[in-house]
Amino acid sequence: MSKTNLEEARNLRPPEGHAPSGQGRLLIVDDSSGVRDVLAIKLQREGYVVSTAENAHDALALLEGRSFDLMLLDIRLPDMSGLTLLRQLREKQNLLDMPIIMVSGLDQPEDVVSALRDGANDYVTKPFDLGIVLARVRTQLALKELKQAKDRFLQIASHDLKKPIMLVLDIARQLRLESKPGSPRTDDEHSSLSFIIETGEYMQGIVEDLLNWGALREGRLRLTTLPTDLGAVVRQAVTRNSVYASSKRIGLKMEFTNNIPTILADDSRIMQVLENLIGNAIKFSPEDKTITVRTFRNGDSLTCEISDQGPGIPDAEREKLFVAYSRLSNRPTGGETSSGLGLAICREMIHLHGGEIGARNNPDAGATFWFTLPCD
Repeated sequence: MSKTNLEEARNLRPPEGHAPSGQGRLLIVDDSSGVRDVLAIKLQREGYVVSTAENAHDALALLEGRSFDLMLLDIRLPDMSGLTLLRQLREKQNLLDMPIIMVSGLDQPEDVVSALRDGANDYVTKPFDLGIVLARVRTQLALKELKQAKDRFLQIASHDLKKPIMLVLDIARQLRLESKPGSPRTDDEHSSLSFIIETGEYMQGIVEDLLNWGALREGRLRLTTLPTDLGAVVRQAVTRNSVYASSKRIGLKMEFTNNIPTILADDSRIMQVLENLIGNAIKFSPEDKTITVRTFRNGDSLTCEISDQGPGIPDAEREKLFVAYSRLSNRPTGGETSSGLGLAICREMIHLHGGEIGARNNPDAGATFWFTLPCD
């Protein structure tokens, strides 16, 4: 780091009448003391609280004991690649929303692409312009604040909507039970009530997705693990989706091996994952196709696969599959809609169980979504 840049940082002062923004705690991870000094001085002048680390080990130690609003992370560290550290951080539930700006050299374009693909929010290159660094820090913190405000609004709205939707559904179901078939008016009423119930159940699903997502993001969702027969959960999930599948003339088939042990799991959350994956397979499958649900043991884990005969997953969109609110190019075959949170919730539910989740295209046609759960 040149003396010119260091002096520039030290001599920077906020303009007259401009109070320091003081918008958050920042962590700078770089093995160069010069880079750390320049960035720290500049950002401290702007009112940020800055901590620094010269390697990945020190950064992880700081993250264990404190919370940070943003990280500036060098791609090349002495003890671990910055890309490896980035991937580790994005696996931690409490760090998913922390903006990470990568610091790279001009000769590292491939690393920058990898970083953005693996969850980095932005990047700056060395030698950097301090004004650009500050602008990108401010932008990422502003985006984070907007996202938090949106999440708070959705949580409040979801809580306020939950009880009224349940009340409307209860009344509509009771009225439909009491309606007597025979007269055209009664038939029309029955059809209208069925439409109200169908719409209400759709809204109820969106509200539940929003509430679950909020609980997952805030670390409030806790599993209740008990000895669980995964085969029984799979059978129940298939049964629950059978009417939906029949309405689109889609067959549901199950395949099991004989060595499926009882596992420790929260069966209600696994049911939620299965219903989402099976429902998605039905949603994107054409008529007269078959969806196969396979359950088998693979070493020290159980694997469940849901294979469809739909359009498959475009290669360019595979990285976005399990990202919240992602909109993909494939459209449901029956005009169905969704909250955009289902697969993201599945990912977090399976990770809470210590498992993995993913998807692949089938050799012939369609896609297979899979997840694993530890046996022992």
